[in-house]
Amino acid sequence: MEFKIVIAGKGGEGIIFMTRILAEGAFSIGIPVISSEIHGMAQRGGSVISQVKLGEFYSPFIPYGSADFLIATSKEEGERNKIYLKPDGISVVNSPDPSPFHVDASGLAQKINHPKGANLILLGFAINKMGFEEKPFLEAIEKCSPSFLGEKNKKAFLFGFSISREKVAKPLE
Repeated sequence: MEFKIVIAGKGGEGIIFMTRILAEGAFSIGIPVISSEIHGMAQRGGSVISQVKLGEFYSPFIPYGSADFLIATSKEEGERNKIYLKPDGISVVNSPDPSPFHVDASGLAQKINHPKGANLILLGFAINKMGFEEKPFLEAIEKCSPSFLGEKNKKAFLFGFSISREKVAKPLE
């Protein structure tokens, strides 16, 4: 299994945390992982882009038009970074728009009483679309989360994982 994944958002939205969960979970089941991050004034709400490759790759950089997945914490970040997606790539975007590839992760995070869990809802959704089991990623969440947030973070991830079975993701137009 090989994937090129771009994760995009603003500083403070958990892009690096999502990258760590994805990398730890995949590595724990024997998948080679390489990643890199680009921080654009992240502490001031600037763009943060993480590029993750799962599989036998030699460079962490993902050229335009070659990503299998784009995970974006907002519609704006999805639009800004869709250039990375290959023509049949899948985008998972935090947006209330009622389209198959958009997930109202912010609204759903409010419903489960974990407003900061939107990023993990998106990640759970995407990881299920990649065909992975949830267990190694739940273990990574347990390992990487502060103890007081571990259960809430796992709940958010599982919520995203479960709703992805109901939605059919499509490329971002």
